[in-house]
Amino acid sequence: MHKIILIVLSLFATSSFATELADLYQSQLTVANQQAQERQRVSPDILRQVLLKVVGDRAVLDAADLTPILSEVGSLIQQSQYQRLTDVTDDLTQPEPLALLLTFNESGVNQALTNSGLPIWSKSRPDVMVWLTIDNRQTQRILAADDETLFTKTLEQAAARRGLPILLPIMDLQDQSQISVADLWTGLSAPIEQASQRYGAKIILLARVTVLAKDVVQIGWQSITNGVVEQWQSKGEITSTLQAGLDEFTDRLAREFTQVVTSQDHVTSILEINNVRDYADYSRTMAYLANLQYVSDLQMVKLEEDKLEVTMQIEGDKSVLTRTLTIEHVIEKESGDDGSDVMRYRLLP
Repeated sequence: MHKIILIVLSLFATSSFATELADLYQSQLTVANQQAQERQRVSPDILRQVLLKVVGDRAVLDAADLTPILSEVGSLIQQSQYQRLTDVTDDLTQPEPLALLLTFNESGVNQALTNSGLPIWSKSRPDVMVWLTIDNRQTQRILAADDETLFTKTLEQAAARRGLPILLPIMDLQDQSQISVADLWTGLSAPIEQASQRYGAKIILLARVTVLAKDVVQIGWQSITNGVVEQWQSKGEITSTLQAGLDEFTDRLAREFTQVVTSQDHVTSILEINNVRDYADYSRTMAYLANLQYVSDLQMVKLEEDKLEVTMQIEGDKSVLTRTLTIEHVIEKESGDDGSDVMRYRLLP
């Protein structure tokens, strides 16, 4: 819960609307004990959880033969530790569950995925603004970041499981004046996008929850990404239904920002970026470009006045990189782009 609130509060101090996930290459599972045999038993399953976060799309992972990667789990482990999980229970005589937390080598996992012909979703991922409305047939309300509910806890856990950075509204007077339950229930893009502007996220997810019976809900989902609207449904027990809907959304999102790249799939491109006014701007721009997935061999050509020109190798489909640049909101495509092979952008404040 506190993680979500901190993300919302820190959002207003940055112009980059993407989050670099520090724990993407780590995961955990409960274990019976700390013996080597038990560790060997669960380690492949923990690695599989990490592969799901890194690849992003369940269908791609399910169709792949992961045996070569899982068989090398021991060589991919970078750090391991045991920890007790806080488990609220009425039975105080029972010990807290024990979990094995494994951190895997990033470059090793990425190379293994590449060798298996699988895509990689960058650690830098777009923030997702989540508007969740609940209709329990008596009242309707919008879930806020500080609401202590099963919905909030489940959303946070489901998003962490898939490596998806999410934001929830703080629902202060500004939010309340800009958006209503009716706006979210109708799903009209204009008022929703307007209310989401203060949070900066370029991707919006709506979850319209109808309580059918105790612990049984039906959820109408709607995503808005770069003006493109998609919808789907999930129904059943609260936890599994929220998880199913978020899983479907993450699968769809991953397909937009990942691709399978071979050693032959690359092209050298020229990128011009305006508004690079000082060394701080230059450093920020080059650091951002260097960390982009599917970009390599980044070279500065010249820096004149406020224009930076670089060359870089783009691996795979150029449109995947273009979508990433649009969502992350660090550099913005120039409106006067003449459509030539030179990519023209400007650095945002």
